[in-house]
Amino acid sequence: MYDRYVNDFISYHLPVFSQEEESIRNHFRNLFSIYELLTTRKDLVEKFFKLPEFGKKDFLEMVHSFNHIEYVVETPHSLATFNENQIRLITQFANESNFFVDTVDERTVDLFFRCKLKRPLVVQNMRHVLQFMFALSMQKMIPHNWVSLIADNKLLSPQKTMKPSSRGAISSRLTELRASTQPFPNEAYSNLVNQLKEMQ
Repeated sequence: MYDRYVNDFISYHLPVFSQEEESIRNHFRNLFSIYELLTTRKDLVEKFFKLPEFGKKDFLEMVHSFNHIEYVVETPHSLATFNENQIRLITQFANESNFFVDTVDERTVDLFFRCKLKRPLVVQNMRHVLQFMFALSMQKMIPHNWVSLIADNKLLSPQKTMKPSSRGAISSRLTELRASTQPFPNEAYSNLVNQLKEMQ
């Protein structure tokens, strides 16, 4: 239910009723910051969103904590530990769907999910990769902070920039894709994740 709330909140506030470029930029920057706070700092959500009253002082303290205080809590340090059959299926799907510029082998895919890659995978189509990751997150097969794990461990680089994707860039792309008229994730990714769950 919480994930649904976050999704509905972001989708509702996504439209911009302005033609001024600066206003549009500020709107999206603020919206992506809220998305990141809601998805990666549930400690702050628990602390501030349950207050009887939420005033300006509370808001400033929350923003300061979000921007300056390191989040110290026991959180997963890897995306997932899949078995051999799961890794084999993911690898096959990734290569057939042209996730990455180069063909990947099973060891590389395993290292990706363990967050132990020595260099980022160069993404040919970020939409494909994010659909798969989002489908995994919907089924709780990867942790809620998967965006941060990908960014912090420099696991993905878009072919266009060849630079590791930041949390903001991934969150921004996710919001854009989910606001699209096309289903996200589409049926192929949901079916793949269901197959992976059956292999557990």
